[in-house]
Amino acid sequence: FSLDVNHRSAIETRQGRRALHYVASAHPTLVVDEVTTNALLPILREEIAASNGQITLARFMELALYHPEFGYYLSEERKPGRGGDFLTSPEASPLFGITLAQQINECWERLDRPDPFVIREYGSGIGGLAYDILAGLATDHPACFAATSYHLAERNRHRQADALTAFRDVGLIDKIVDESDSGLDVITGVILANEVADAFPAHRLVRTDGIWSEEWVVVADDGFAFANGAVSAEGAHAVAQIEVGLTTVPDGIYDLAPGAATWFGEAIARLERGYAIVIDYGYPAPELYSRHRLGGTLRAYRDHAVSDDPFADPGNTDLTAHVDFSALRRSGEEQGAVLAGLTTQGAFLSSLNLGQRLLEMQTSGDTTMQEYLAAQAVVLRLIDPGGLGRFRILLMARNAPIEPPLLGLAVSPPPF
Repeated sequence: FSLDVNHRSAIETRQGRRALHYVASAHPTLVVDEVTTNALLPILREEIAASNGQITLARFMELALYHPEFGYYLSEERKPGRGGDFLTSPEASPLFGITLAQQINECWERLDRPDPFVIREYGSGIGGLAYDILAGLATDHPACFAATSYHLAERNRHRQADALTAFRDVGLIDKIVDESDSGLDVITGVILANEVADAFPAHRLVRTDGIWSEEWVVVADDGFAFANGAVSAEGAHAVAQIEVGLTTVPDGIYDLAPGAATWFGEAIARLERGYAIVIDYGYPAPELYSRHRLGGTLRAYRDHAVSDDPFADPGNTDLTAHVDFSALRRSGEEQGAVLAGLTTQGAFLSSLNLGQRLLEMQTSGDTTMQEYLAAQAVVLRLIDPGGLGRFRILLMARNAPIEPPLLGLAVSPPPF
């Protein structure tokens, strides 16, 4: 079997977690029409009414993102969201996954070439990143490809069905394990999460004159609004996470999802030997909670635009909060993992010779000038320190060597 990385057939349109469009020829019945009513609004209002008139932001996000029928991530339809300027890295180009495969191959080598070698991707969508990684392994590291079993851990059963169909279409289904409805076994290999941690429901906490309070969601006119009140029991866990990560805690607004650290700890616990690679937008705690971010980091994405209003069109809007990488690291360490490194996407991809791939395209007789210029624009976007290049990449190891430093850490990132 030969993988064609230039013509990706059924997986050509990228999904990741936030893709906007179907391959129309493959899924003609699932194109999103203009929505005239919002089925989630009465559900949210009923939830608030049944909860003494208020719910936490985390509960609001849980319903808006993960309601089994109408939630942004779990509904059958692909929802409008981070399109255009807000495409994720796997959506931007197959070069992202193909380059990432170089790091994954090194992980396999350092583990003494286990067979099977499991790659477990959380939030795998329709499998776009999975395909590109497998393409990179098959082309550059066929021995690792032969040993690889790629596990798709995707909560949305519709996206998982799309992925399985697509992998059958391209003849790769034997490489794939469906983990959407099963308990996750302990593995040896790599766990991978691209823009997963920022989608956990967040609490909005406020510190004023050294005293903590929490912003609750209430019904207001035809929509919703924040109302300040006492810290919830769950919010108290978030406060503890903030305080343990900082020497001093300034007054301000803190949007924090304690579930992200819990998830990561559980993921590490299911890694007997291997590495974790987490790619997301966020910072270590001292940088995340610096003064210029103390207005909160909650963001809403819809119709090619970003806003600070989390209440507009719930269920059709993507909601995220910046990731506290210090909290993820502590959670991993509690499960026996050690830090291999924390870097930026730009430095990581540069370390893995993404630029060399561009040079090879330039000198290849099979690449047209138009194709080269398009690839060059994508590469610059992937490593741009003012854009996708400033995403953080956390690498941790459990019962696996971290010296010498992994290939992806060769280039030092700019100061955090």
